[in-house]
Amino acid sequence: MRLIRPPLVPLFLLIAIAMVWLASRTAEPEPRSGPWFVDEAAVHPILGGGLEVLRDPGRALTLEDARSDAQRDRYTPLAGNLGAGYVSDAFWLRFSVTNSSGMWATRWLEVMPAFIDDVQVHHIGPDGRVDTRRGGDTLPQSSKEENYRGHVFKFSLSPGAHEFFIRIETTSTVAALIKLWQPDAFTRNHRLVYLGLGLYFSLIFTVMVFNLVNWLFIRRVEILVYVAFLLVNSLQWLGIKGLLAELMFPESPALANLMLKVSMPTVGALALLFYMLALELKQHHPFAFRLNVIGIGACCVGVLATLLGFFQFFAGPLLTLGLLSLLSIPWPAYRQWQTGEPAARLTAAAYVLFGVLASLNILGTLSAVPYSEWTLWSGLASNLCHVLLVHFALLQRLRAAEGERAAALERSALAEGQAELERQHREDQEKLLSMITHEIRTPVAVIDAATRSLAMLDSAPTPDRSERYDRVRRSVNRLIALTDLAMAQSGLQVGMLKHHFTEIDPTPLTHDVVLLVGKPASSRVQIQLADALPSFQGDLRTIRFALLNLIDNACKYSPAHLPVQVRVALSAHAGQQGLVWTVEDQGRGVPSAMEEKIFEKYFRAGESLGGEVKPGLGLGLYLCRHIAQAHGGWVRVEAGRSVGACFRFWLPLESGVSQSR
Repeated sequence: MRLIRPPLVPLFLLIAIAMVWLASRTAEPEPRSGPWFVDEAAVHPILGGGLEVLRDPGRALTLEDARSDAQRDRYTPLAGNLGAGYVSDAFWLRFSVTNSSGMWATRWLEVMPAFIDDVQVHHIGPDGRVDTRRGGDTLPQSSKEENYRGHVFKFSLSPGAHEFFIRIETTSTVAALIKLWQPDAFTRNHRLVYLGLGLYFSLIFTVMVFNLVNWLFIRRVEILVYVAFLLVNSLQWLGIKGLLAELMFPESPALANLMLKVSMPTVGALALLFYMLALELKQHHPFAFRLNVIGIGACCVGVLATLLGFFQFFAGPLLTLGLLSLLSIPWPAYRQWQTGEPAARLTAAAYVLFGVLASLNILGTLSAVPYSEWTLWSGLASNLCHVLLVHFALLQRLRAAEGERAAALERSALAEGQAELERQHREDQEKLLSMITHEIRTPVAVIDAATRSLAMLDSAPTPDRSERYDRVRRSVNRLIALTDLAMAQSGLQVGMLKHHFTEIDPTPLTHDVVLLVGKPASSRVQIQLADALPSFQGDLRTIRFALLNLIDNACKYSPAHLPVQVRVALSAHAGQQGLVWTVEDQGRGVPSAMEEKIFEKYFRAGESLGGEVKPGLGLGLYLCRHIAQAHGGWVRVEAGRSVGACFRFWLPLESGVSQSR
């Protein structure tokens, strides 16, 4: 199944252009000193020069106190907008406006940002009358003068000098952006801002959906974390821009306010987590990884603190910690860039831009730099860069993962094809082997009969001829045993072998098997038989093959000048009497890790141990174990030997296996 790759490049470019244009439209002009005059200008940003501030630590000053002669000397001019960071003090702002047109003028006073809890605007007209208005995000939308995401107050200004006192108190960062608008200009700007925000959040939603769908195909945890980050980050910026209260909870401002405050530490934790995963901090940058883990823990504490009503106390330290985390970006970003991979370079570029813009936003929020519209919009711009580049980085990673998956499937198909070819090859070998063994039985029987006839016709054989007759008979017996092995190997269906159980004397059986090994190997075999060995029940044909295989292996895998010991004795196992054949050589032995491996089908000791490869299919020990188990017995190799190998082949005296097998 192919991944979904939406054609979002044009949309991203459109959003970027719109956001830059919108930021330029809302940027403040140069401040000017002195009072403002009502003229034909569309908007007057009230900042610097003529804007003064009075700090009220006890939050107890009234309008009369703020206007009194005792307090007037305490006002200090502002160089720009109000920005005091996360403090619990109240602040009074004072500025003057003069209407010299000789006519009444309608102007709308906008106080932003939207997350100010309480805004009190006191207007003192030329006649000395006081007009007091109230706003803030603790009020429902229905009580506002304008159904607007922020705080707008509508005034009709008579000719003359007007004085404004604005009291601000909030549990968020203390900041104020004040503008005096012409109504039509405010409406136009209002529509443009909503257009830009609508495009932005539509983009975020689109990216969320496509990445969520892709996560369903490739379960990469960083994709899910990224989707969660986008979701919570969107809620945060909806709250910062006042859209949560305006559009989602118009009559529940407390809920909108709580969601905004909880979203800030939550989005911080998700951003740090995604940052850790995307830049592989744990593997490559342990210090940055530990710093981010601390940051995530602090964000979790911040969520709890917010729910308990201590948001303002924790917000400043959390943002400071977030700023420290952003300062660690260059090192992992440089490592990502050095890889040369497109996805890695996109990730590096995204985080560098995100770090710069997010740092500007955090510094403005903490009032470490002057608070302005640029610092406010830089937060959205940082997210736009983040979404723009990280989204494509994730798609590049997904494309690479999809390619790896396709390559793995191709390798798997090739492996399956190779396995099928090997299976067919083995089947052909088995069929050929089965045919050959069946064909060999007839000439072997003829040779055996001819040898016996010659021996009977030779009335006075010489010792030399008698030895030749015996040699032929031993070779015939060995060939019969080998054809039995070949028949067992031919189908490799050893479980289908039929066993014919009879009484077997272990002594002649052992001697016959040693003779079947053939000279000169048989001359090295030293047999030790316990006294009075009893007979046992078993299938002579398969047991003879199993013992022949063990003794033949011992001769093959040990030096030609060293003896091979074969001992037969009574031995009890699990409360049952039986016989055990011990075959011991003085070769290289079996490594401790391979005691069980050598009994697997097709395992060849010579190949695995790096020695000389002996002829065979790697089935001898596998068939030995199967034959022992078919008789209720076992075969094992002694572990921990430094020299040589020692195999033990145990069979019960009375087999509990049905003879129908």
